[in-house]
Amino acid sequence: MVTDSRYAGLDREALIELLERRDAAQQFGLVWEREELEAVPAPTLTLDLGLSVGDAPHHNLIIEGDNLDALRFLGLTHRGRIKCIYIDPPYNTGGQELAYHDRYHGKADAYRHSAWLEFMAQRLRLAQELLAPDGVLFVSIDDYEVARLTLLLDQVLVGGKVGTFVWRRRSGSNDVPPSFLSVDHEYVLCYARPGFSFAGLDKDLSGYRDLDPGNPDPWKRGDLSKSHDHRARPNGFYPVHNPQDDVWYAPNPKRVWAFASERFVKKGQKLRRETMEQLIREGRVIFPRRDRTACYATLAELRAAIEAGQAPHFLQLGLFDTPEEETAYLSQYVGRRLGYGTPGYKRFRSEVKRPSKPISSWIVGLKDEDGAQNRTVLRSGLNAEGTTLLGQMLQTAGVGFSYPKPLSLIQTLIAQATGPDDTVLDFFAGSGTTAHAVLALNAEEPGSSRRFILVSSTEASPQEPHKNLCRSVTRERVGRGVQGYLYRTRSGPVEVPGLGGDFAYLRAAAGPAEADPHAQLWFALQLRDLQALVDYRPACALQQHWADDRALLYLTRTNPEVLEDLRQRVVEAGRPVTVYTWQAEQVTEAVAQEHVTVRAIPTELRDAFGAACP
Repeated sequence: MVTDSRYAGLDREALIELLERRDAAQQFGLVWEREELEAVPAPTLTLDLGLSVGDAPHHNLIIEGDNLDALRFLGLTHRGRIKCIYIDPPYNTGGQELAYHDRYHGKADAYRHSAWLEFMAQRLRLAQELLAPDGVLFVSIDDYEVARLTLLLDQVLVGGKVGTFVWRRRSGSNDVPPSFLSVDHEYVLCYARPGFSFAGLDKDLSGYRDLDPGNPDPWKRGDLSKSHDHRARPNGFYPVHNPQDDVWYAPNPKRVWAFASERFVKKGQKLRRETMEQLIREGRVIFPRRDRTACYATLAELRAAIEAGQAPHFLQLGLFDTPEEETAYLSQYVGRRLGYGTPGYKRFRSEVKRPSKPISSWIVGLKDEDGAQNRTVLRSGLNAEGTTLLGQMLQTAGVGFSYPKPLSLIQTLIAQATGPDDTVLDFFAGSGTTAHAVLALNAEEPGSSRRFILVSSTEASPQEPHKNLCRSVTRERVGRGVQGYLYRTRSGPVEVPGLGGDFAYLRAAAGPAEADPHAQLWFALQLRDLQALVDYRPACALQQHWADDRALLYLTRTNPEVLEDLRQRVVEAGRPVTVYTWQAEQVTEAVAQEHVTVRAIPTELRDAFGAACP
């Protein structure tokens, strides 16, 4: 009898339930060895003001600990509220063990992909619940796991695939495998909710300079044709008449007119755009001035001119399968004055649907020449940029970090994906580049107040039990980004000013909670309502967070003294006040004020922490 199986303790009903869930699960697609998440107490957060930067309230968070615990807590506070998630997870190359609570298999182990997939799946399932209705997820990865990760994300965010960015991480290497191929690129997989859209790159509207009398809307010359040939769009293959000069213009057989002619419009047919004749009547078609013209009295003369290359160049022979079709086509131009130029039309700036154009999935280097000429591509530095910058920032700290992503890459993605008040999450924070990118964007854009939430493990191990990556690298780098830093070069010291901002430094734990459950409730309530933190004061029954435009209060207990203190506070508040309490009816009667809203503790927070509260 097997006694060491993880299923040995399950009774018959539990085993049947497990098998039925597996039978009902999706069978097509990626398959790996999965582990059921154990039911654990709600995770807890502990605030360390000594490692926090800036004065409270803190609007940004750095969370030390296993990201599985941190994501569980954020599920209580940020569900459906994160606009952008960027992560740079372990690439599963087998070079090092994962410094998390999960099991991990080495490079030679046949189950290494399965273990890594389960490690990622558990976290991605929690993370996707945090995305806003217009939220987006970016995941950096290389060739080793990109195929499996794509299939996994297809399952976690069904129908959410936006695309894959490809970027150049290095300029080449001599350290290559026997195949002698230098793999110089990596990927950023992009998945999103249905409401998401990139900002796009600004269109060049400088060409809209011409003005018509009495119309302040500038215009520029536009193309009257579109990229369809005469066989694909026969109704767009017709002569256009300039009634003022009585000159006719033949269409390009490879690019027919983009506007329909009234002669082909059926009765009752609805058109998405104006007809060619309507544009001509409105004076929006730009006919060539002082154009060269020719007139051919007979079909034979026209054929001879075309064969000799003397007719307008869009008139061609051999466009049709039968002589009858060609004769009908050419007959339209016999006996008419034919122009050699090409008409255009006035495209007004007000008709531009969007002031930006779509971005390309190809990210070019900052020094690549094609990037300077192509207005649809994003640009990023190489990994060397990230290594150099981090080395400068942590020069005096005596610590390092391998292969940090370039700041320009993450800043470019966040700029495209977020607005000035959005929240960005990175739960594989590593060197803290994501926070640096958020701070840099806020500094560049006056009035911007993006927030960041970073989660980083300590990466402690039996070999390095005292290692704390989050404290020594993540926190140190972000702190110097906020406050400024100094590094030395051969030419002398260089002082880099701070970008401004703040962050609270917290530690996440899986539980059971030794921390005061009221403290956990207070942190959760603040993050839900204000997205900012002040510390918990254990000796106070009335927890208070006074923001500029509103206030948040939490009653850990209710008695006459506490209610009297509450009355005085809300009377003097001068702003809207929200009060959370375990006795909502009693408190509502005690503080009946128009600017005061009394709320019971939310159900999910009661379930998470309420059992331990008095």
